Amino acid sequence: MNSCRHEWFMCNLRHGFLVVEGCWECGARLSFFSAEPVPPIDEYREGRHFWFYMGSFQSVKFDLECRACGMIAGLDDVNGLMLSDCNDPNCQVGALVNQQSSGSLVYVALCADSTHPMGRCVSSGGIEALNQYFNRNLEGLGRKVVVVPCVLCNSIDKCRGTVIVDVGLTEIE
Repeated sequence: MNSCRHEWFMCNLRHGFLVVEGCWECGARLSFFSAEPVPPIDEYREGRHFWFYMGSFQSVKFDLECRACGMIAGLDDVNGLMLSDCNDPNCQVGALVNQQSSGSLVYVALCADSTHPMGRCVSSGGIEALNQYFNRNLEGLGRKVVVVPCVLCNSIDKCRGTVIVDVGLTEIE
């Protein structure tokens, strides 16, 4: 068991695009991170799926490393972070946003398979590390950051928010 009080910092920083694709056949949605200078917009068939480009957002991808123990929290399953503006009380994310005090924020960690047919999303270890990272300097200030996996959104297609494109946007001090 690791008893370190992690002092996370961003490492393996990559700038690029969060690309969203949809399937004409089943309505599924996928996303992926692309570090290409221009996001790919190709349509293609994969098994029974016919994937088409739905849009893209500038994004940043990173891992977290602990200054104290050197542990790396790999965030490969996080394709982007979205600052949530959801206010739908019937959505778990919207309910969380509505419960926060002034100055507190809710981020949604976006995974590759936003319709979640396989039941997978961002790992609990990744969510824990992100929460520790964002809250490291907020103790005693009466505000906090809550990071949740996108599986908690009623519909990621209708979820309102801003995808984080710059590391400076994650500084809450």
